[in-house]
Amino acid sequence: MKQRQSDTYYQSERRDLLGFIPRQGDRLLDVGCGEGAFAQMLKRERGYTEVWGMELDDKSAQVAATRCDRVIYGDIVQTLDELPNSYFNLICMNDVLEHLIWPENFLVRIREKLAPDACIFCSVPNIRQYRLLWNLLQHQDFEYTEWGLLDRTHLRFFTRRTFLSMLDRAGFVPVSVFGFGTTKSWKFKILNAFTLWRSDDMRHSHFFIQAKPI
Repeated sequence: MKQRQSDTYYQSERRDLLGFIPRQGDRLLDVGCGEGAFAQMLKRERGYTEVWGMELDDKSAQVAATRCDRVIYGDIVQTLDELPNSYFNLICMNDVLEHLIWPENFLVRIREKLAPDACIFCSVPNIRQYRLLWNLLQHQDFEYTEWGLLDRTHLRFFTRRTFLSMLDRAGFVPVSVFGFGTTKSWKFKILNAFTLWRSDDMRHSHFFIQAKPI
């Protein structure tokens, strides 16, 4: 699960995600909501009338409670049953699933919380990002860090393909997939050439995926 890394991490509004978030209905759940700035932004700018959050960090959850209509405090796996079934029109999981021991099981259970015709939105880091592969191949380096793609609290790693496979096993089909944090580095071009230009996914540090239940 996420641990407090910095105040900025929990306070972030994540405006970089705004253009990818649909107006999917009225009721939104933000899993791992931090201090609630992201949910508050969507309520203000995407017209959601009821926003909920789930948050492990107690200080952040207290702040989020002033911005969200309701906040579930505690481990998101252990508190999942506190959410109503068949209720939310959109559930967001931004840089959350890689912190879970069994993210696929969590996705299976979160389906029960979705209203008819609802969607989920996920932001996940890309383990095939060119810098990671370059450091691994060139410098034999795979050191964990305090934040970023090799955040030391990451328990699972995904590529675009493996994440979409997990979604399928959990009973979801992708609606849209976008690469983010795209590079034009010459190092990427070299790595792409090694794979005969079949590695466009290495350009991106993250993928933003919207999906719906099958």
